Amino acid sequence: MRYLSRSAWLAGTTLAIIAAVPAVAASPGSGAVEQTIPPPVSQNPKPPPLHLSDDQRTKIQQVLKDENSEVQFSLKSNKPSQKFEPSVGKKIPAGLHPHSLPSPLLSEMPALKRYAYLKFKQQVLIIDPMSRKIVDMFPEASG
Repeated sequence: MRYLSRSAWLAGTTLAIIAAVPAVAASPGSGAVEQTIPPPVSQNPKPPPLHLSDDQRTKIQQVLKDENSEVQFSLKSNKPSQKFEPSVGKKIPAGLHPHSLPSPLLSEMPALKRYAYLKFKQQVLIIDPMSRKIVDMFPEASG
């Protein structure tokens, strides 16, 4: 009897909690929490546009030349990405994992703190890690 009353209490409490949170269930798939106190905060923050000069690209090339981070297609997880042709604005394939830019580069170019990079098919891809989109790309070596 004691078990039965405890189960009934637990079921009643669970139903009360579920009934008290209809607003969360009403926004299908968004998962966003709306801020009611101004100023509004974006639920999909985007980093500012990245405008790298040729000198900045050269500096990035120099810093990354010693980084052994080129995507290896011999790895099973990277094989599906082998046919991917990168271009600015495209999303990188799910199997690719961008790297953080080295600290000395970030201290010299603070705008890069919100970005990551990939060395892919002799190209340096600068990636927005939140959207996984390519925001800039240039050859791995200055030519």
